[in-house]
Amino acid sequence: MKCGVIKNEEIENEELYDSNELSEITEPFDPTLIDVDIAVVNLGSVIEDIEDNDIELQPDFQRSDEAWDIVRKSRLIESILLGLPLPAFYFSEDPLTNKRVVIDGLQRLTAIKDFVLNTENPLKLKGLQFLHKLEGKVYEELGRGDKKRIKSLKITINTLRKTTPSNVKFVIFQRVNSAGVPLTSQEMRHALYQGKATKFLKELANLQSFKDATDNTISSSRMLDRDFVNRFLAFYIAFDEYKGDLDSFMSEALNKLNNMSDDELNEIQNIFDKSMKCCYGIFGADCFRKRLKREDGRYKISKAIFDTLSVNVAKLTTEEQEILIKEQEHLKNDFMELCNNKDFDNSISKGTAKISSIKIRFSEIERMINKYLSKNDN
Repeated sequence: MKCGVIKNEEIENEELYDSNELSEITEPFDPTLIDVDIAVVNLGSVIEDIEDNDIELQPDFQRSDEAWDIVRKSRLIESILLGLPLPAFYFSEDPLTNKRVVIDGLQRLTAIKDFVLNTENPLKLKGLQFLHKLEGKVYEELGRGDKKRIKSLKITINTLRKTTPSNVKFVIFQRVNSAGVPLTSQEMRHALYQGKATKFLKELANLQSFKDATDNTISSSRMLDRDFVNRFLAFYIAFDEYKGDLDSFMSEALNKLNNMSDDELNEIQNIFDKSMKCCYGIFGADCFRKRLKREDGRYKISKAIFDTLSVNVAKLTTEEQEILIKEQEHLKNDFMELCNNKDFDNSISKGTAKISSIKIRFSEIERMINKYLSKNDN
């Protein structure tokens, strides 16, 4: 199975997951903690849970570019009225709220909610293929029998209970995440680590400094912008704890953020903001992009350069960042030399999540920066 990947011509290192690249569990865990509840229920009971807010449909998680149109929603309702079986739904039980968070089936449940529960702007059935007599009708205009057919449809619900370790949940959902349009890794992390962390990622991704430094080319679609921010946070918070599994590493960063105080988060936001401004102050529109020759056209933004440069700069004082901005022309030349270095180039373009690649690129960027800080100390 391949995990969903954004096709974005402005982004490098958007690597597909093949059979030997899927996230693995690198830390020991107790398999008895895996608790999956499998239930066959009436759709009506799920509708009641949505109405009672016991199921979190995560409006922030909706993928605007893939949200179902009226016809697709209507045909789902038509399938239900015809008694056709629906694919299984997958949920994760939130350990803090005990609500069920939708992992797979979000668009289907949203369509059902729009038709059955939305009274202000109800879904009007459109483009039906079989039940033409219902064309243009809303839920309240259905007969008693049709309403009963909707609520009595049997569906299968798989819920990972809150006692299941989050990193194990992530791997499980990678395995089942194959129907329809697969979730990206960042979307799965967003679903599994609801709370301060997910809100914090959104706030940082919306900072003007981040948008400027990435030249407004990182889309919010499929949470690609938050994936970039998540990478920064993971390496900034716990660089020395990286063990080669980038997915788990980024997930653990969200877990840590959820347990931080507001003051700690505010400090990190300030550090991130200053790092973005400094990187942009040095490289401008070329920020986080490889460059081999001055006369070359602009390369794509590289995730590997982004995490390496942004984190190294974030660890500097304001005075040290100002020194780098003053030395921008020399730094650009040195960075271009680095990009022409075979080992460094490999570390930002091949197997970028390997421990060896990360050590090479982080140490080389640190060495380049320290050259100018040492020079100004003398």
